[in-house]
Amino acid sequence: MMRDLLVVVIVVLSIASSSNAQSTENSWSAEGGYTVLAEQFTAAWCEVCADVDPWMPEFTESNGNRVARVALHDDFDDPLGTPITEHRTSRYSNGTPSAPSFWFDGDLLAGGAPDRSSMHRHLLSAEGARSGDTSIKINASFDSGMISIVVSIWEWKVIEGTQISIFVTEDSVTIDESMAINGITTHHDVVRAYREVPLGVEGEEWSFGDGLSWIGNNTISHTPNEVIFSSYISIPPGMDPNELSVVAIHETIGDSETHATLGALRLGIGDTPVGSQISIMAPMALVIILSTLSFKGRSRKSEP
Repeated sequence: MMRDLLVVVIVVLSIASSSNAQSTENSWSAEGGYTVLAEQFTAAWCEVCADVDPWMPEFTESNGNRVARVALHDDFDDPLGTPITEHRTSRYSNGTPSAPSFWFDGDLLAGGAPDRSSMHRHLLSAEGARSGDTSIKINASFDSGMISIVVSIWEWKVIEGTQISIFVTEDSVTIDESMAINGITTHHDVVRAYREVPLGVEGEEWSFGDGLSWIGNNTISHTPNEVIFSSYISIPPGMDPNELSVVAIHETIGDSETHATLGALRLGIGDTPVGSQISIMAPMALVIILSTLSFKGRSRKSEP
């Protein structure tokens, strides 16, 4: 029996090692495209936001990879605000929007401060509105204070008049109490850098980094079936790369009347590397083999 159990362990470990892509501790990847992009306009001076923002991590975590939230702080009287906020919100609103405002794949969630039920309903609505999802893969690696970001897209329905947009967010940021006008000192999913590049049409690229600097020009390779976008960003000393996330979007170029999110995906830089995860095939194989051994044992007992 001990020999049989040893065989089980060897087989399970073999399946686990062969069923996963290899990854080093400083590189990560994710693949998908069906995630909904939730952009929130918020501010450190917003009293209503103080009732909403604290439970946002619970909302995003409970929905897993169904939703990727990016927090766009007002660039006025908010230490976490950047020009990225005006650039993104101008796609959906003329002038400064009210805080808080949520856009799910560019569709505004109206009605002031939302509750959990309305957030879930709007997420379901956004998921149902997608006619198809662009497949997206993000590869990221960290070395010597620099993050390499490679975004691949394929299986798109349209490429002309679209763009790849990349957010780099910080999972948790604490500000000084003197700056926390609404009393909230810890903020989540804060946008720190942003870059967009048009596809299939001539247009201007746009980028900005808040303490993070985009290095050089990005490179893009375009085939009839796949687009690969590569870029580098440096992070300042003292910033933990494991606290950063990359959100990649394939979307149309245009305002709220013509905007459409075609695919979105989030990758946590600090998430467990693919190579260290145990495949679901391993426990399945363990159950099957143990069941076989159990049956075999019963069969032996029944023998005369």
